[in-house]
Amino acid sequence: MRTNIQDILKGKFLVKEDAYRSWNFIVFLTILSLISITSSHMMDRKIRKITKISEEIKELKSEYADIHSKCMKMQLASFIRKKLVNGLKHLESPPYELIIEDQKVQ
Repeated sequence: MRTNIQDILKGKFLVKEDAYRSWNFIVFLTILSLISITSSHMMDRKIRKITKISEEIKELKSEYADIHSKCMKMQLASFIRKKLVNGLKHLESPPYELIIEDQKVQ
């Protein structure tokens, strides 16, 4: 068993008569390793992109909530009364319509 381990460590299995089998297996393992590394890097990039987009969504949601609350505040009658200028006052009764009848000119 000791000689087998020494042969593997020295690389003698790569130069024997049936070494093509070993080389095929080594190439196969190398290709699988490269595919695994590539897929891992691609997955990491996608995870970073998803995280970045999630954070952006949270920021946009909070910005929307802030703007929405300001907009709702601006629609309140008390806020509008404070912003009125030139002595305008809030109507206590609803407005009415004036109807003017046309007079025929003779």
